[in-house]
Order: sequence, then C-alpha cells, then structure tokens
Amino acid sequence: MDIVQAVIPALLKGAGITLQTAIQAGLLAILISVVVGVFRDVGGRSVHFVLTVYVEFFRGSSAFVQVYWVFFVLPLFGLRLSAILAGTLVLGLNAGAYGSEIMRGALRAVPPGQREACVALNLSQWSALTRILIPQALTRAIIPFGNLLIDLLKGTALLSSITVTELAFAGRQSASANGSPLIIFSLVLLIYLVLAAPIAWTTKLMDQRVRRKLNIGRAP
Repeated sequence: MDIVQAVIPALLKGAGITLQTAIQAGLLAILISVVVGVFRDVGGRSVHFVLTVYVEFFRGSSAFVQVYWVFFVLPLFGLRLSAILAGTLVLGLNAGAYGSEIMRGALRAVPPGQREACVALNLSQWSALTRILIPQALTRAIIPFGNLLIDLLKGTALLSSITVTELAFAGRQSASANGSPLIIFSLVLLIYLVLAAPIAWTTKLMDQRVRRKLNIGRAP
C-alpha cells in the first residue's frame, strides 16, 4: 500500500499528459481522416496522388521513427518543435492516415442508390457530400473511429522516446526509483484501461443511438 501511495501522484500526472496528448492528436486525426478520406474518393488525379503518398508513407513507416525524425531531424532545418507538439503532430498524422481509409471505406459503403438520388435531384457534388453521403458514411465509421482513438491513446507511449513523461514513462521512472515493477506496471495497465473505457463506451452508445434512429439494426 505504501508503494501505491508513493507512485500514484507521478502516475496520475503522467496519465494527464497522456490524456491531453491523446485528445489533441485525436481531434487532429479525425479531421484528417474525414478530409483525406473524402478527397481521396472524389478528388482529381493530382489530389488523389498526393493524398495517397501521404497515407502510404505514414502507414508504411514506423511511428517510432516518425516521432524521432520530427523531433530530432526537423531542428536541423530550422524547425524546432516541443516534444509534446512533435508527438501530438506525428500521432495525429499517423492515425489520420489509417482513419482516412476508414472514412473512404465508409463512403463506398453508402448504397449506390443514394448517389443516384443526388444526381436525380440535381444536387451539386458539395451538397451531395455534406448533406447526404458524408453523414451516412460517418454513421458507419463510429465504431472504427473509436477503435482508432483507443489505439492512438495507447500509442502515446511512443512519446517517452522524446522525453515526454506520459503514463508509460512515468511508470518506468517509478519502477526504477521505487522497485516493485509488478505493482507499478499493474497500476499503469489499470489506468490505461480507465482512460480507454470512456472512448469504447461513448462510441458504442453513439453507434446504438444512430442505428436506432435510422432503424438499421443494432451493433454486435
């Protein structure tokens, strides 16, 4: 019990940094996911090519190396970012690349009849996207986006490599200073679960409400 009381303040402080980073990177990731996913589906060839390069780069290279590159290499070109900003940016861009594929798949899952109806009603492409297609696609992307955000939350542990004292790093420091790794890392696992649970619960609740409203069946 004494060891728990000794390390809890440091772990909670690390959890606060983890949560802050995850929220900021998550908002960036969702924004990128929607924009890139939509424009990869409806944009011209040049737009599609540029966005595909972005997606494949961030999906195909190591997020760990990406964090290192932004934090340690960009200063060589005169662009110096704080550790938290660099980590948030990389996590958001990385998750956004994966999320754009979720959005793209959700758009393609919208029944073809919806697109045909937009044409029949003589809606502009922008109106069809914003009023008909994107809202329907987002209803299909709620649960996958929730999973993406949980993965992003856990991915904040990568920031320990650039001196950010997030939850995992705080756990390592506490174990090094106090011993008892079994107790300390069990607490770290528990805190991660507590942080992830609201995301899973909220996305499932949103999905169920949307499905009930649209009468398209319950999620498993």
